[in-house]
Amino acid sequence: MSENVDTITSLFSQFGLTDQESQIYLAILGGRGDTALAISREIGLARTKVYRLLDNLLAQKLVVTRVGERGMRFVATPPDQLDFLLFDRQHELDKLRAILPTLQSQLSSLRGSTPKSQVLYYHGVDGLKQVTYNSLRAKGELLTYELETLNSFMDKAEAEKLRARFVENKIHIRTLTNTTHLDPWTNVTEMVKHYWEIRHLDPAGNPFQFEILIYNDVYCMYRYTGDDIFCVEIHSAELAAMQRQIFHYLWSLAKPLKILDDHGAATISDKL
Repeated sequence: MSENVDTITSLFSQFGLTDQESQIYLAILGGRGDTALAISREIGLARTKVYRLLDNLLAQKLVVTRVGERGMRFVATPPDQLDFLLFDRQHELDKLRAILPTLQSQLSSLRGSTPKSQVLYYHGVDGLKQVTYNSLRAKGELLTYELETLNSFMDKAEAEKLRARFVENKIHIRTLTNTTHLDPWTNVTEMVKHYWEIRHLDPAGNPFQFEILIYNDVYCMYRYTGDDIFCVEIHSAELAAMQRQIFHYLWSLAKPLKILDDHGAATISDKL
């Protein structure tokens, strides 16, 4: 039972609930308390704090009040009606998305001049995610040297949303790799069918030490092995142009992988 409660509490935390709020909701849902006093005794919290947390749960529509013969009682929202949590989040997200262009425009008007050439350093897994999201700015094409797919350092669902954004932005991705085989890695089939090409370079002559992104005037390289995460983004039109030429040359030498399905499975084929 305790393990199940811990799992539910962990899941609730992803919707923004604290452990104590989860405990109160579960106490009410399980019939172990429908007043602030009863809940206070059940979970061992001061009644004044229980009232504050109940106010939060009422605001989030997870708890409602019922007035009966014995006064006001608290009732938990049934589990099969909790999808409103997603509805509320989607509504808030839609509002933020609507005002984002105005915010970006206002901020751009306040921004000072940006150096034509600069080097930016990023740290940790969040840094890797940031430079990957930055590549959504690519105009038309993104060139990559790849060691692993996004799934290696990013939650699969998050990676899939990012891939969908590449498709939405019509960014064509060309990838060079040292590997000779890829297992299926995505359900964004539109990317595989229309926006992705991959070729193999023999690691004996061209072993990759870093993952590299080239787009617009940006040259980015990063490496993640254990706790050693190195990530740098260089903004330089000259460097990006030179690296783009090198990539095109290596691309001409590389051997295409045969795409086996719409989910990204691929392998070397002697017939190609």
